[in-house]
Amino acid sequence: MKMIKNLILGAGIFFVLSSCSSDELKYESHTVKKLDFQLNGEPWNLNVGISNRPLFIYKENGEYFASYSSLYPFSLDDGKYKLVATDYPEQMVPSPTNLNELIVQQPSLANQPVNLSDAMPYASPFDEPLTLNIITRTGILRLKTLDITADKSYTTIKTTVLVKRSGYKVVDGTYIKEDMFVTRSKATASGGINYTDDFVLFQTDEEANNVRVKIECLNQNMEVVKTKELQGTFAIEGNKVTNVDFLINEPL
Repeated sequence: MKMIKNLILGAGIFFVLSSCSSDELKYESHTVKKLDFQLNGEPWNLNVGISNRPLFIYKENGEYFASYSSLYPFSLDDGKYKLVATDYPEQMVPSPTNLNELIVQQPSLANQPVNLSDAMPYASPFDEPLTLNIITRTGILRLKTLDITADKSYTTIKTTVLVKRSGYKVVDGTYIKEDMFVTRSKATASGGINYTDDFVLFQTDEEANNVRVKIECLNQNMEVVKTKELQGTFAIEGNKVTNVDFLINEPL
């Protein structure tokens, strides 16, 4: 009988100790309210009724935690996090992945801007205001012909742009330095007159990263009848347009 009492007493003490330990392991949560969203330095927020979740939250080690709307407050457990915002969530982060491995590729069709904030550290109790400035990391290369004489020997203009940056690494705001060709073909019924096309490309920042442009003119059989490489290289500035005017049918 004495042994049974000792067992019961021991179990009770173990239960009390276990309860204390469980309480100590519980995390408190705090409501995150003081987030300020900007787009290229201007106030920004989702329109009411849109279900996109532009805010991505990662744990301190880069592990994906959750995504939230910018319209409503939410709670986070105590701890340290990294926050990233974008106005194109489905394009910039198509599937959850570790922040340390998140690389946004140069769109192969050069038709999608890359808009992302820096990865901002944020820690409980989340009392300090935090600004998430979504920055456009791409610019537009606008190509336009100045020809006044048509050349009916071709029906398609194929443009190839050589870029020096193939991706953007979100965790530290750096670019993947790698040669990449961005190619697009566009029909022309005017023999090259009034041809214009926009290519959305990563900003270059320095001359070594400037882009080069090659133009090929193709006939109905998709055979190359004329080739022109534009002289020099071209800088791309974030959220700006680089205009390049050229002659394709007439010598400069």
